[in-house]
Amino acid sequence: MRLGLHYHIPAHIRHDGIHTPAHFGRFIDGLARHCGQVTCFLHSPRNAEIHLLDYALQGKNISLVNIGPHDSALRRTLFSQRYVNPIRARRLTLDVMMVRGPSPLLPSIVRAVQPTPTVLLLVGDYLAGVDDLPQPRWRKEAIRLWAYWNNRGQLRAAQKSLTFVNSRKLFDEMKPLALPLIETRTTTLTSADFYHREDTCREKPYHILYAGRLDRGKGLLVIGEAIAKLVAGGRDVHFELAGWQEPGDPILDELQELASQNGFGDRLHYLGYKKVGTELFTCYRNADIFVNASLASEGFPRTIWEAMANSLPVVATRVGSIPHYAEGAVELIPPRDADALAERISALLDDPGRRRELIKKGMLLAQQNTLEVQSEKMVAGIRAWLDDTQQR
Repeated sequence: MRLGLHYHIPAHIRHDGIHTPAHFGRFIDGLARHCGQVTCFLHSPRNAEIHLLDYALQGKNISLVNIGPHDSALRRTLFSQRYVNPIRARRLTLDVMMVRGPSPLLPSIVRAVQPTPTVLLLVGDYLAGVDDLPQPRWRKEAIRLWAYWNNRGQLRAAQKSLTFVNSRKLFDEMKPLALPLIETRTTTLTSADFYHREDTCREKPYHILYAGRLDRGKGLLVIGEAIAKLVAGGRDVHFELAGWQEPGDPILDELQELASQNGFGDRLHYLGYKKVGTELFTCYRNADIFVNASLASEGFPRTIWEAMANSLPVVATRVGSIPHYAEGAVELIPPRDADALAERISALLDDPGRRRELIKKGMLLAQQNTLEVQSEKMVAGIRAWLDDTQQR
């Protein structure tokens, strides 16, 4: 199968091959193991993004087509034809075109590649996080209108495509449309990434970890408030963050200010951006509890799979697919509730039996959702759909 692939994450070519962020590159390599050829139609990076392209694709059957610079979403929307032309020109060399979304170019690409069949992989919802953007109200409303327009185009594209979703909420919303729809679980984990231990919290201070994108939609200020309550209550905890900052979002500065005002400035540690693999997984292995406090709808964050695979008990908010996929392996709390988060962390610090139970359940669940398993399922689903379409 000759697969085309687009997402709004950039890539570029170095002396040792095609480079992308590792969490995306692992996904591409996973698909490539089950395809004859994968052609990636990706943007060239901005200067500030080059350091994030830390993974060299391994598959020898992967090629890169540069579709233009990773400009603003508005520019990519207004001048969409400029970006999709390289894809249109190669559409007949593909058996199927996959577009990961939401993405500014998704509707335009699906139109441009016809009659080549299209597959969508939807991993989020632009509309869900608008209210939490660090923008003035007028700009939020403009973004909301654009997100609504993009979502309408995405739904129209789905009517012509096979659609995978990694969110139970999205699955339930799209199911009545009678589309070819498959619920999936996206991950970056390989079978070689697992680290086994029976328990954490063996010595003080206890390390509470968040990993992922640093933006306010991830509830970082809520985590900060919970840490403040724990420290005020005499708990010997440190809060560590590993990930990349979003341009224009001063959330890390705000978090540091909150920590200083609440007397735990010396207990807040930004570890910087960590490459998926040994560099990032070492952060998990040095931690005692993992926290994800997302405010709004999520698919299922890959970082929760990573925490489980590295034997960490997890506390997460009851949003998106987290309660549907966690299957008793995560302590769930309401979003935006610092008191509940502090209480759950405190309870885990005192309850080694519950920690060991969460670690065991999380490990078993993560082992069922490795990249090898999910990539094979996804490609098999695409092949079956193509065969069924051709027989009609």
